[in-house]
Amino acid sequence: MSKDINTQAVNKVNIIGKLLETSFVEGKTKTDGRPYERGNLVVRVTQTYGGNEEVSEIPVSFFVPKFKKDGSTNPAYENVQALKKMKTVQNVGAEDADYIRITGAQLEENNFVSSRSGQRIDSWQIRSSFFNSGNTKQVASFDEEIYIMNIEEEMDRDENPTGRLKVRGAIVQYGGKLDVINFIVEHPDCVDYISRNYNTNTTVRVQGRIRVTSTEITKNSESSWGEAIPETTTVTTRELIITKGCDDPYEDDMAYSETDIRKAMNVRKARLEQMMTDKKAEAPKKQAKPVTDWTDEDF
Repeated sequence: MSKDINTQAVNKVNIIGKLLETSFVEGKTKTDGRPYERGNLVVRVTQTYGGNEEVSEIPVSFFVPKFKKDGSTNPAYENVQALKKMKTVQNVGAEDADYIRITGAQLEENNFVSSRSGQRIDSWQIRSSFFNSGNTKQVASFDEEIYIMNIEEEMDRDENPTGRLKVRGAIVQYGGKLDVINFIVEHPDCVDYISRNYNTNTTVRVQGRIRVTSTEITKNSESSWGEAIPETTTVTTRELIITKGCDDPYEDDMAYSETDIRKAMNVRKARLEQMMTDKKAEAPKKQAKPVTDWTDEDF
């Protein structure tokens, strides 16, 4: 017997760090008019793993109705009000800003259509609704049960192996909804173990670190004539780094069945196709303007 597809997988995110910035938006739900607060916050986390210190600035989003569906007060709403009083790096500086601990957070898929290219973008995000004062033991980690869809070597732009693995995993969310998220394995020992012991179409439990870093790259503009003016761009890296996991894939009633996962994947596929259809329907119909030369009358 396999694990029920309606049984939510383990999905835990733990973040402790400096509160960098916050934003809040108030509104009312369309269905029943309940007040809500939604918004985002960013936590700056300095953590050491694999012998290297790394600073990440990790965004977390929240959506919290003021009242539950039965009309009672939602404790998470009061928690968000307390969040508003916390001191951020943006407002008071790094030294005086509060440490924050985020509990009850989860990973979820984040799909959207690029307004520039019209292509679907698949990423991930972190959601939570409980925030507390933290301590100086900074960390940004995850603990996930995933159904392995694929394991492959990571290649650079020149199609050379980087030495890392890419693991594509499906997370069973509430109600059997399936989210597909990419993970990275980079430590050589972890790469070796997963390559030998993990396989596709199996359920495993993995833990690791959350990486959201930014790097500025400066290069001179290229032109056949004139001054070479420096151009600076910021490259953001968002990765979920697997650093440990269960010894072997789960079996029997601890593992999801391939049949159930395929059915859930079909539902996900239909949902994403509908998203693309809706986005195309929203796009305004642009008419091409005739190309003309400028004349003195234009000025």
